[in-house]
Amino acid sequence: MPASARTAHVSLDRGCPACGHRRCPDPAECLNVLTSSLWGDCNICAGSGFAGDYSPLDVFCPVCTGSGLIEYVPGEITPDEITEDAKDRYAAVVARLVALLPQHQPSLAVAS
Repeated sequence: MPASARTAHVSLDRGCPACGHRRCPDPAECLNVLTSSLWGDCNICAGSGFAGDYSPLDVFCPVCTGSGLIEYVPGEITPDEITEDAKDRYAAVVARLVALLPQHQPSLAVAS
């Protein structure tokens, strides 16, 4: 029996650091989460976003979903310890979410 060709589809979209989805279901909520806590380099991938040896079957880091950012609890890291690269990635994610806000129409339920 001849072998059949199979096509593998790999998404190269990185996940949102707040919700983990590739396309945020609620950009306003993600923006709220991102702006109300401290975010820095992922301690597994060192901010690269790639899985590397930690998870060899994955393209992106499973901890930060490829964003390179993780949320830190207060006192765990100081703003001075956040790298410039992490600050740039954070600013890019926030800008992307702000741009998505006008396009996102939340579904409203009407009480009867």
